[in-house]
Amino acid sequence: MKRILTPLFLGFTCYVSAQSLQSTNSASGKELPIEIKKDWFNLDYKTDKLYGTSTNKTFAELIGEKKPKKRIVVAVIDSGVDWEHEDLKDNIWVNTDEIAGNNIDDDKNGYVDDVHGWNFLVDDDGKDINVETLEATRILRLSKEIKDNDGEYPDWLTNDLINNALKIYNESVDELKGLQVFRMAFAISDSVMLSKFGEGYKFSQAAELNADNSTAEKQAKFFYEYIDKNGVTMKDLTDMAEHFDEGMLYQLNMEYVTRKSLTPDQKFYGNNHYEGNAADHGTHVAGIIASDRDNAIGSNGIASDCADIMVVRVVPNGDEHDVDVANGIRYAVDNGANLINMSFGKGLSPYKQLVTEAIEYASSKNVLVIHAAGNDNANNDEVENYPNIDLVANQDALSFLTVGALNTEKNKKLLAPFTNYGANSLDIFAPGSDIYSTTPDNEYEFFSGTSMAAPVVCGVAALVWAYHPELTALELKNLLIDSSMKLPKKKVILPGTKKDKVRLIEISKTAGLVNTYNAFMQLQAQ
Repeated sequence: MKRILTPLFLGFTCYVSAQSLQSTNSASGKELPIEIKKDWFNLDYKTDKLYGTSTNKTFAELIGEKKPKKRIVVAVIDSGVDWEHEDLKDNIWVNTDEIAGNNIDDDKNGYVDDVHGWNFLVDDDGKDINVETLEATRILRLSKEIKDNDGEYPDWLTNDLINNALKIYNESVDELKGLQVFRMAFAISDSVMLSKFGEGYKFSQAAELNADNSTAEKQAKFFYEYIDKNGVTMKDLTDMAEHFDEGMLYQLNMEYVTRKSLTPDQKFYGNNHYEGNAADHGTHVAGIIASDRDNAIGSNGIASDCADIMVVRVVPNGDEHDVDVANGIRYAVDNGANLINMSFGKGLSPYKQLVTEAIEYASSKNVLVIHAAGNDNANNDEVENYPNIDLVANQDALSFLTVGALNTEKNKKLLAPFTNYGANSLDIFAPGSDIYSTTPDNEYEFFSGTSMAAPVVCGVAALVWAYHPELTALELKNLLIDSSMKLPKKKVILPGTKKDKVRLIEISKTAGLVNTYNAFMQLQAQ
């Protein structure tokens, strides 16, 4: 999930996680009531005055007691999923041809005990990878090794790629430098508060510190007063610290190497550790699609009555490997996935052809791939954001969708301020700010990102396809686009700016907002 750096006053740079962004109702300017906020992505524009998907209205008016004609297998290619979560466990894909725990490849697909999916995130010794380097780090490290040994550069390792890697690497270093002072201030202040008040201290207790006692107490008092005033939580602080530490120790560390022997032609590696140690993101994505909407607990997945989640783990904290992405797509297709959700991305892709061929393979097998546009408030027509289908000649014939994110607001702030866009590269928008869904250990949280918008579209796709399995993947893609709520003349603030306004059609292919109700109505009219 994209981490957002928000500049605050007094010279600090405060790291605020995307899930802590506030959602407001454009009519009142006040925060939405919590029960509405939790379910806004399912709500309807006319009835609820929010640009949700109208899924609840679809169930109430069009589906009723009708049963789906088919269960749809949705591969969540991500960081891992807590498949035993109370709100997901009944909607996890089961490979019925595999016998759990017998350490035998019963179905002869090359993967042993892959009952609920597969984990490709392993190192050369077969141990799980949780944190990886950035792709830029890997490229620069390889380039240095070749240069130091007077070796020959492979064709893909071009000067342009190396220069782009250097740019991304330096930008990432600068980001961490911006966090360094804040990280140190937090470490000192946290130590002071722990010694004075113990575990579970409250920010407000900093007022009891005596600033005359020591420099450390003075700093802690100022730090927590500042933090409390700006609405930052302890989770934000610990996330920031983790982000900084992982960046320094792993993501930008040229000496940190998890793989050297794995080559792009390998396929059969990994294990069945579906969750891993960083499954918040993947579990949240899975819940948007398929958390149980009928059990009166937790969150309301869009397609909970008809979707089974196949877990495919390829996304670490850091940049995913192209070979893992390609293998993850092919695993999903070959083992029965109908839909693939990919809520991840990066700026460099040395083996992009490998991933493109896997996406084309999915399309040829009647699988719809749905991808998040990215959270850099950037124009994807102008910047590199992978995976993409730039190498495909006839993109309209490919069952592939790129999704941008909406805010809860209906006015000029309709688009989430972080969302990427593109007149030639972004297909559709969907709710992506303050989305309430499952997280590991039977927990629930609000996350924001195009990472959330993509599974919203995936959930709608699964629901439609379950009741209309006669559609092909390409027909389903076109239906979602054609039936979307079109707002071509709608003026919105261009993401990444404060005041610049553009029409929605200028920054997307269709100016369309995905809508479940419209999709079902269009099919009924045919």
